[in-house]
Amino acid sequence: MVGLLLLKQLENLSDERVVLQFKRNPYYQYFCGYSNYMPGMPCNATELVHFRKRIGVKGFNLIFKMSVALHGKQAQESSVLIDTTVQEKNITYPTMPNLH
Repeated sequence: MVGLLLLKQLENLSDERVVLQFKRNPYYQYFCGYSNYMPGMPCNATELVHFRKRIGVKGFNLIFKMSVALHGKQAQESSVLIDTTVQEKNITYPTMPNLH
């Protein structure tokens, strides 16, 4: 539930959307602690509302502050390394037949 709340806040999604994205996106599931893909939904969107009401605004702010404290430096890095070796390149070679 905590992972879903963090994803909801970070991605600016509704309760219904975050639960649906959890079902479709294995990265969301991994973020929430699942090691294997789960084809079903983790909960109903109304359960997320009830959980948020139980912990309250102070509880949610505490969870978010703890997450930032744990991963804040990594989230604020100015550069990102991306491997582009598999991306398609639009390069015209001199041996291509469409060159005149």
